[in-house]
Order: sequence, then structure tokens, then C-alpha cells
Amino acid sequence: MTYFKCVTCKARLYSAASPNSLVRDLCPGCGAMLEPVGELAELVGYRSIELRDDPAKPQAGHGVVIDRFAEVLAGRRARSAQAALDAERWLDDGGSFNGPAAASAAVLATIRTQAKAET
Repeated sequence: MTYFKCVTCKARLYSAASPNSLVRDLCPGCGAMLEPVGELAELVGYRSIELRDDPAKPQAGHGVVIDRFAEVLAGRRARSAQAALDAERWLDDGGSFNGPAAASAAVLATIRTQAKAET
């Protein structure tokens, strides 16, 4: 008998399967990695959970983590692309500020700041 636990949600799982088959399995409750149990005393107070039906199908908790990671990564890539575009535009201008353009941008920023403060 192989025993695993999820420390995050205090759950335990046992299986007749080989220990290597569940090594990278995730908790169906929270999506955290299941940890192998060294001694049964570690499981005292943990609730029992069941394995999912289809081990090839990703779990909901795991899918949520992957989706959130993909969103964060896409946001980071978008900000990086925008920064690269801004740097390219700055270099195209000769790497210096245009006096009238910088002054008008400063005025617009001041107007926006004042409008936000009033609301």
C-alpha cells in the first residue's frame, strides 16, 4: 500500500498502485503536489480523499494554476514588447527628448493627475 498526503489541505490518499505511478500526481482539492508519506503517524488528523477517475485527464486545480501562469506570462511578454517598442522609438528620435513634445506630454500628465484627484 502506498500513502500520499497533501499538506496544504490536510488530505491523505492511499493506493494499491505502484509508488512511482502517483509521484507526480496532484491533490484533487487544491492542486498542490502530493507528497509521499514516510510513516503512517504523519497521516493522523488528515481526511481521506479519492483518486480521480481518469489519470490522463488534467485536474481542475492543476488546470487553474497552468491557466493563471499562462496569463501572467502573456502579460509579461506584452509589457516587454511595449518596452522594446518604446526603446526603439526613443532611439529613432536620436536618443534625446524633443522639447515641445516633452512639454506637451508633461501638461497632459498633470491634467490627468488632477482629474483623477477630483474623482
